[in-house]
Amino acid sequence: MTYMWDEKNSGRKVLYHAVSSYQLLEVLLHKMTYHSEDRAVLILPDFITKKYPQYRKLKADHFFDQVYLFPYLHIYHREEEEILKDTVKFYGQYIPCEITEFDKIYVAGAHFYFSLYLLLNQIPFIFFEDAAGMLSRWEELGEGLKKKFPVHGEIAGKYGLFNGANPCVERIICLKKAQTIDVSDPIYENFSVEEALEKCSVGKRKKLIHFFLKKRIRTKAQAILLTQQFSNLGYMTEQEQYRLYTRVKEQMPKKVRVIIKKHPDDSMNYSGIFPEAEVIKETFPSELLPYVFWKKPRTLYSVNSTGCENLENHFIIRKLGREEETQ
Repeated sequence: MTYMWDEKNSGRKVLYHAVSSYQLLEVLLHKMTYHSEDRAVLILPDFITKKYPQYRKLKADHFFDQVYLFPYLHIYHREEEEILKDTVKFYGQYIPCEITEFDKIYVAGAHFYFSLYLLLNQIPFIFFEDAAGMLSRWEELGEGLKKKFPVHGEIAGKYGLFNGANPCVERIICLKKAQTIDVSDPIYENFSVEEALEKCSVGKRKKLIHFFLKKRIRTKAQAILLTQQFSNLGYMTEQEQYRLYTRVKEQMPKKVRVIIKKHPDDSMNYSGIFPEAEVIKETFPSELLPYVFWKKPRTLYSVNSTGCENLENHFIIRKLGREEETQ
């Protein structure tokens, strides 16, 4: 079955793909900023339902015209030829849209297998960096993925899907101020989640935040600790991550009241390190932190979270722990 577009709407047809919480927020804001009048489809991974079981609200609340889940959990990391076959088969089964009917295709999380479908059909697409500043550190992303999923990592590296080096990539969207490489070439386009959120009308921003959070957070904390998923990405073991955040605690001012904002994919229990700290239970991108408190803490502590790149206008940011850990 092919999805039938509303013929009364003559706007362009655009497709977005996103994998992480940050990317979901990013494509929401990008669509609102650049394609508010266009018909838009969003493809999400099937595993995102664990974090956001309410994903259908993205359609019900008219952020996107259609939202589909791509069955990544059913694509097994084996020979490249078999992965390609599965990707083609599942696109046909789960995404009822001809890929050629879209005027623009935006891909965040481009190292995931959906991109192979575009390459196989020689479809140009616009590449989002994986997280703010990660374009300059794409080797880290590749090394972490290869440790956990060697086949997946090798394929993504082979086709230039960590840094947008594939010939099918027509533009690369990144946060330019967060880069350490030269991004002056016209292929690079700046997009700031922080600025896009600031420019949103109050009504639109509330509607967007409400997708992630039902109500604002009450706290007496003076500081936020923003954690990262180092062990989940294969950068270090769970024990090493635990020792890292023990060092972070040692470097923080004594008696500061802390509320912990865990990375959406960080499964570590921090109660042994921060027994007195509050932990935010809700799952949402850290870029929304300036807007989710009744009374916002002033300081934000992190190791080197990419989320900090989009929070500089709203918090005093202190980076701790990592330098000592890696010496």
